[in-house]
Amino acid sequence: MRKPPKLPPLSALRVFEAAARHPSFSAAADELAVTHGAVSQQVRALEAWLGLSLFERNGRRVTLTAEGAAFAASANEALCRIGDAAASLRRRTNPKRLTITTLPSFAARWLAPRISRFLDGEPGVEFSIVTTASMLDFAHDGVDVAIRCGFGPYPGECAERLMPEALLVVASPGYAGGRLPTTLAALSQHPLIREDYPFWEDWLAGTGMSLEVPHNGLVFNDSSLALQAAIDGRGIAVTRRSIASGELAAGRLVKVFPQEVPTDLGYWYVTPDRSRETPLAQRFRAWIFAEVAAAQ
Repeated sequence: MRKPPKLPPLSALRVFEAAARHPSFSAAADELAVTHGAVSQQVRALEAWLGLSLFERNGRRVTLTAEGAAFAASANEALCRIGDAAASLRRRTNPKRLTITTLPSFAARWLAPRISRFLDGEPGVEFSIVTTASMLDFAHDGVDVAIRCGFGPYPGECAERLMPEALLVVASPGYAGGRLPTTLAALSQHPLIREDYPFWEDWLAGTGMSLEVPHNGLVFNDSSLALQAAIDGRGIAVTRRSIASGELAAGRLVKVFPQEVPTDLGYWYVTPDRSRETPLAQRFRAWIFAEVAAAQ
């Protein structure tokens, strides 16, 4: 094992790598939870240490120099290798810890009602669920498994299709005194609960129906909140079958129309490397695929 050569300031190196990867000082500042000025100061300190410019600056716009691009590639590779080694060590030192990341809606409406069936057979396990709509980095964020809702696949990662998805129209059985619309003309007279994804447009296109979706009323950026608004009788919603299945089975929601529209959107079980999975992660994988099969 050889002694490392003299290293640049590691805090400045980390900031530079983030700024080069985006490439943007503002985006790097957001990622690292520091100010734009702090990023600029750290990059200048690294440039002074190296004795050359890493970025060309044009106001607040930055572009990597040829030397900066080459150094950024080396810095990224080195930091990723350190992060991967640390993540692997953390998994080995605590084989009873498992951290997964998924959408808040999937965690609340599908995973949380079922997870006790897995944990009952895993005494002493530390099971952590990180809910976010963003794609977390396995090594950087300490995540073992990601359950992602998207179109896939995910290059550079091991991704398996967990379950397909479909869209359906739902409402509370007590909404409008139980007098639910049976035609599109009648539907247009009711408040439609929307999300910032065009689920209504996709459902209508899939059924061959035509309706001008209003641009007023309740709009959510979280499917679980939209679903709860429907349960509370605030209107009629298009939702994903995966997160509505439990509410339909419990009678808290009913289908307004029988049509379910399949979508290319689906859930993926994603890991950085199947060959490095701990026995706990392997058991979780077997459990969740079995749960999906039983639910379908």
